[in-house]
Amino acid sequence: MITMIINALFSFTLFITGGHVIDTKFGLHHYSDEDYKEIFFLQSPDSISKKCIKHSVVEKISYKNLHREGKNQRDYEISDPYPIQDKPQEDTFNSQRSY
Repeated sequence: MITMIINALFSFTLFITGGHVIDTKFGLHHYSDEDYKEIFFLQSPDSISKKCIKHSVVEKISYKNLHREGKNQRDYEISDPYPIQDKPQEDTFNSQRSY
C-alpha cells in the first residue's frame, strides 16, 4: 500500500516536472525518466552521477534536507564530478640541480 502511494507520488512529480531538476543555484537540469527516478529516491548522505540531457555532461547530484520556517525543504546540489584541473606544474626540483 505504501509503495503504491510512493510510486503514485513519483509518477505525479515526473508528470509535473518532466524530468527537470532545479539546483541550489537555480540552474535547470534535465534527466531521463530512469535517472530522475534514481534522483527522486536518493537518500540524504548519498550522491550519484547522472548525465544531464540539457548540458550533455555527467553531473554529481546530492541533496540536503533543510528545515526552514517549520517546513522541510529538499535542496539539490549539482556539481561536476571531474573538475577542470590546472596544468601540471614544472618540476622545479630537477631544474634546480646542477650536474
